[in-house]
Amino acid sequence: MPDDAVRRGLVVQLARLGDLVQSLPAIASLNAQATMTVLDLLCPAPLGSIGSCIAGIERVLAWEVERWRMWADRWASAREETLTEIETYLKMLIPTLYTTAFNLNQHSRSMLVATLASRQVLGPGDHGPLAKDLPPWAGYLRGVVRNRDRNRVHLADVFCGLCGVMPPGTAPHLRLPPTIVPDDLSPVGTTEGPWVAVIVGAGDAARCVPLTIWREWIRVFLSASRDGQVVLIGSEGERERAYGIQDGMSSLSLGRVWDATGRTTLVQTAALLSRCQWVIGSDTGPLHLGTAVGARAMGLYFARARVHETGPYGEGHWTWQAKPRSGRETRGDGREGVRVEQIDRWPIAESVRLIVDERTEQCDGWTLWRSSLDRWGVYQMAKGIFEDSGERREDVWRRLYRPRALEGVVS
Repeated sequence: MPDDAVRRGLVVQLARLGDLVQSLPAIASLNAQATMTVLDLLCPAPLGSIGSCIAGIERVLAWEVERWRMWADRWASAREETLTEIETYLKMLIPTLYTTAFNLNQHSRSMLVATLASRQVLGPGDHGPLAKDLPPWAGYLRGVVRNRDRNRVHLADVFCGLCGVMPPGTAPHLRLPPTIVPDDLSPVGTTEGPWVAVIVGAGDAARCVPLTIWREWIRVFLSASRDGQVVLIGSEGERERAYGIQDGMSSLSLGRVWDATGRTTLVQTAALLSRCQWVIGSDTGPLHLGTAVGARAMGLYFARARVHETGPYGEGHWTWQAKPRSGRETRGDGREGVRVEQIDRWPIAESVRLIVDERTEQCDGWTLWRSSLDRWGVYQMAKGIFEDSGERREDVWRRLYRPRALEGVVS
């Protein structure tokens, strides 16, 4: 194929693990539409191993977080010098311009990189890295912060809109390479189970489930399921939380709890999650990673987490959404939501029965949602809730979708 017929696309996703995983539908749709001959990914260096597991990504470019943070700090005071350094670095990292950069982030660094790395930007920065105007989907995403209770479009589907494609209609999965886990964790998933991965922490401290709740949840689960097994998932910094969860457990219970916190790489963590039938946790990266490797998810959503925006992506996942005491979210900056100290009761027994017996029950102070997929992406259904106060998803898509945005790219 001659060089001028090669259409090279770069997906720019510089946020955390959860956002990278929720970029999978957009990448799947870009590949399905064959808009690019080659599709690469720019993501934070620590997430590169997961990026390499995404189907349709030919090459993963590592965004060196500390280097870019230094440039961001110097940008206001030494713009020309910083820009020169960035251009030199990018010429080494990206010797040939991409046809199109699909930028999924709204901060200035990603817009600048997308502009310097490509001939055309789709998403934030499509009018230049310093322009104040945002494309329709980016403006919609910014408006979500002010109207969180009315949004019904999932973040992963917004990413599709930013790329000028429709949601794929299915939930894409990662392609894991053959992976060896620590020897003492190799039995995970080898017996009937059910095996449940418990995400012990969260990147946002406000989203951490209290240790006492996790300890009680595991006790109730192990009592209700004779063959049930629990795998504790977390980072090195969350090992103390895992110890705290296990503190006071009986020796019989501890024999069915597998502590993997701080002991695995990201790919090894994904491999362990793929061996579990369920993953349960708050709205955090490993929960979404679990869905991307085939586990069913059960989310406990409170603080700033909202099921309609970042609920587990796919068909048949469950999310418990904490209800504000007053019937409305605490406004403040529009993002506070329901704090841990405002939660009187947790759906421990109800969530265990859902996993063990597939039996759904309501819990005071929470709403239980089940995820489904259609041509507009993921949507959530809750028993007894028929009114949708927000704009219908299909109406949002009809208002914002710009399929002609790729004209000039596809010939």
